[in-house]
Amino acid sequence: MTDEQRVRVRLVGVGSSYSSMFPADPPDDHEDPVGIAVHDQAAFERVERMLCHWDRPHRRSYHWMITLDEHEPARALSRRCQQLLPAEGLDLVPPESLHLTVRRLGYVDEVPVPTLRAAARDVGEHCRGIEPFRLKLIPLAGSPGAVRFSVAPWSPLLGVYRAVSTASGYADIDPLRMYRPHVGIAYSNRVQSPEEIIRAVRRARELTPVEVTITELRLVELTRADHHYTWHVLERFPTTGNC
Repeated sequence: MTDEQRVRVRLVGVGSSYSSMFPADPPDDHEDPVGIAVHDQAAFERVERMLCHWDRPHRRSYHWMITLDEHEPARALSRRCQQLLPAEGLDLVPPESLHLTVRRLGYVDEVPVPTLRAAARDVGEHCRGIEPFRLKLIPLAGSPGAVRFSVAPWSPLLGVYRAVSTASGYADIDPLRMYRPHVGIAYSNRVQSPEEIIRAVRRARELTPVEVTITELRLVELTRADHHYTWHVLERFPTTGNC
């Protein structure tokens, strides 16, 4: 076994890029932007090794997602932060690909069409009953596999997470146990020391957070190729507050 393989084995399952659960514990107050940011940043400061994000297995899948490609404040902040990051070792997320994943519904080859339609109907009803909500994107933290914005507050996202979990047929619907909202802006493309990346992330914390208003959830079919995620939007669910 090579040194690189030993690193991967040691980190799998403990908040690595192979797990969506980073940090392993939620913040004390999931409504407080400052507390959330400090919590995320402290966890990233403790990372001992960056992993290759793309080493994770991938299959075409259905995801519940909030896309940020139409939010210019998010795009502008991502570009400013990306300019501070090292030129090597990271694959930058293009502005048109910025997104906040809520949850995977399932793999394309495992979800029957009637199940997909029923889930979309249920989530659509939920979204019609909630108002548009604002999120703050806070620079900058990361995980062993990515550099990312912290997101606050969590409460509206936790409600959406519960709804899509129920519609997707999952029983494990405790969001604080399963979900860490974030927006990735760069992916680690190799096993590497985190020191230079952490220094760049610290500099980005001087930038001012931005707010975006979320008016829509999307159901997408997600795939990846050439160190890049792409998706096809299957349905859009406006948050209209009409119910």
